[in-house]
Amino acid sequence: MRTRGHWGLQLLLAAAVSATALAQTTYPPNGPKIPPVTLTGGGSPPPTPAPAPGTRDRASQWNMELMGHNDLQGRSAYQPIIINQDGKQIAYVGHHNNQKPIMNPLTGRPETNGTSIVDVTDPAKTKYLAHIPTGDDRATGGAQMVRVCSGNTLPRAVKGKWYLLRPLGGRAHEIWDVTDPSKPAKLTTVVDNLTGTHKSWWECDTGIAYLVANNSKEGWAGGNHLKIYDLSDPAKPVYIRDFGMVGTQPNAGGSGEGEGIHGAISAGPEKNRVYIAYGTGSDGVVSIVDRKKLLTEFKNPLTPTAAELLAPQVGYLHMSPDQGAHTTFPIFDVPIPGFQGHQALRKRDLLLVVSEAGRSDNCGQNFPSDQLTQGRPAPHLAFLLDITHEPTPWPLSTIRVQETQGDYCGRGGRFGAHSSAESFYPPYYGKIAVLAWFNAGVRIWDIRDPFAIHEVGFFVPPANQNTVPTCSNAETREGGEFGTKTATTTCKSAGVTNNVEIDDRGLIFGADRAGGGLHILRLTGHAAQIVGKRPGSN
Repeated sequence: MRTRGHWGLQLLLAAAVSATALAQTTYPPNGPKIPPVTLTGGGSPPPTPAPAPGTRDRASQWNMELMGHNDLQGRSAYQPIIINQDGKQIAYVGHHNNQKPIMNPLTGRPETNGTSIVDVTDPAKTKYLAHIPTGDDRATGGAQMVRVCSGNTLPRAVKGKWYLLRPLGGRAHEIWDVTDPSKPAKLTTVVDNLTGTHKSWWECDTGIAYLVANNSKEGWAGGNHLKIYDLSDPAKPVYIRDFGMVGTQPNAGGSGEGEGIHGAISAGPEKNRVYIAYGTGSDGVVSIVDRKKLLTEFKNPLTPTAAELLAPQVGYLHMSPDQGAHTTFPIFDVPIPGFQGHQALRKRDLLLVVSEAGRSDNCGQNFPSDQLTQGRPAPHLAFLLDITHEPTPWPLSTIRVQETQGDYCGRGGRFGAHSSAESFYPPYYGKIAVLAWFNAGVRIWDIRDPFAIHEVGFFVPPANQNTVPTCSNAETREGGEFGTKTATTTCKSAGVTNNVEIDDRGLIFGADRAGGGLHILRLTGHAAQIVGKRPGSN
């Protein structure tokens, strides 16, 4: 792996200064505007084919380069978010509770995985600022999700303050004051006594938070659903309502059939839409919801009727049973190359939907094929849907990484789709899709022509000294992800990109599920040309 010289990096960062604050405050979740997408081509494959990836102990890259790395103290990472905070770029990274407490050199104590805070202003010289630990038991350990809002943007917050929203294991959602990111302080608990949490969304410009949660005693079935709060004053949370799929609500009167929510992405009040992902890795459902009706048209906030759950729904799509909806990211007004002379199909609204591969047993190739519950799982994919006519979403393209391209089923760790970047920042918006593909790393796709998409770049991180091996036995299911080595298990170490995000400078961040840290990347070559050359790029 090589990193760009420090002079080139400084040119890049200096040129981006004037645009960064504008990008972060203008677009969701911080502002109401949606970036315009210009017609710049698309549909043609890259001029040079992708090279074969190398072995799992060395990085593989194509039209991407590594700018920097932080080890995150070897913690298994989930969601990263990069905030332009008072002139510095601060990465907040959520962590899984799938490891024993890890020593934090800043405190001299072993700490259960929680939230890492890292200064990534200079990617070549990152600085780990703080770790916010969580509880030591299974219910309160881990804090996978993280969202951050400025008090200058939140309508009723303290000006000059910065606020972090995160789960406390599966037990609660809480808010921390991170005005000084090296000294985070607990502010309040939004909701506790929960039995599940996960992938939330926080509108900084309105304060509305779509918290993924559940309290089994309240009678909701099917897993998590939404608990919606007004966090415009983070110190004084105001409950709005619960929301989920029909059939999962309390007193549904049936079998409680229905899928739990994995996450929601709001396009804000201007677009008046919320996109909800149900059924993370199977039985997926995509739901398009009227935001205003979601927040206002109900009388029973905790125990909604079926009619109240259906009232805001403007469109939905049932996916194939073997695919789920982990991420649902909207892309509006994409001009279609070759269709500009037509009245129809000149521009389309799209939804990027990503399923999640759920097994880490070398793709399950040795499971008995005659047992439905133990057969080899379907490949997990990502999809571009046409949602221009909202009542009838329609698939246009499938995003797939071939498992044979790099022996991904034999290299260790999970293989398959997991998530996409969720930032609305130009110049990437509507031109490229940035996806995490577990042990196949960060994948870059040209989506300018959604009818003819092409992969144009990747970065597959190597295993390193912190990588936790995946131990699995396909016949007995011994070990599993982060499992224990036994006489019959096979253990392999591989980099596993769990989640990806973009900052307002155009840098790309990949968080490693297996403890390999945070990789800071940028586009080069043909991939960089798609979005326009940046200072210091190749």
